[in-house]
Amino acid sequence: MLQHTDLNVRTAWAEQQVRVAGRIMLEFAHSSQLGVRTKLNKTVVTEADTKINDMLIAAVAESFPDDGVLGEEASAHADRKLLWVFDPIDDTKGYILGLTTAMSSLALVEEGQPVVAAMYEPLLDKLFTAVKGGGAFENGRPIRVSEQQSLQGAQVAFSPSFDQVMQRQELYKSAVDAGIKLLPMNGEAFRGSLTANGMIDAHLFPGKSAHDVAAVKLIVEEAGGKVTNLRGEEQPYNAQIFGAIVSNGHLHQELVDLMKDFDPENYLGY
Repeated sequence: MLQHTDLNVRTAWAEQQVRVAGRIMLEFAHSSQLGVRTKLNKTVVTEADTKINDMLIAAVAESFPDDGVLGEEASAHADRKLLWVFDPIDDTKGYILGLTTAMSSLALVEEGQPVVAAMYEPLLDKLFTAVKGGGAFENGRPIRVSEQQSLQGAQVAFSPSFDQVMQRQELYKSAVDAGIKLLPMNGEAFRGSLTANGMIDAHLFPGKSAHDVAAVKLIVEEAGGKVTNLRGEEQPYNAQIFGAIVSNGHLHQELVDLMKDFDPENYLGY
């Protein structure tokens, strides 16, 4: 396992990489030449996504040649024990619109579990970081999850996709009946940052991609929260995941139970 000194070196390096990603995001946005296209899975990608992903692969090869990369747009040696799990731009739709929900998200995963994480939002210059056992920080300031103790009055974010809302309206009705204040909100990294710093109490993620959740997992848990799959189980982050329930910890089991009544298989999506 990585020693404390190694983790600190990689944490500083991860911070540098997401800041570089943020600069590239701003450069492309200001040039008005985003090169937007639609992928086979019907999600959008820009030239900035691709350039940032390629940049990270090259940087890992130079700085940590024995590590691998699992990226949204491209990967390299993704079967290695030490794996950089990377979303060059989380919430590309928001990025295209110039929203502050778009963030670069990077985690170092060791044998399936994140041990270093960094997420960066360039428009407001917000950097979220965590190292295993060392706490979570926003621009160097320690952060903690909320103290909300029950679902009654809890603020819980979810994907605002109309199709997904219609497919899951039974679950969302149950959530409202339980007293939850549902917040439609883009961006898994963005929702994760708000959960980690106590601005919201929890959020639900229906996807299967580890790059969406790996950094969120560590940052939220180092801030005192809890992150599991949709069944309430731990899961590895070096392969496909089974969605995520991300919470302040106090609400977690209630959210797991709510999801169980709906059937997590019905919530799992893209």
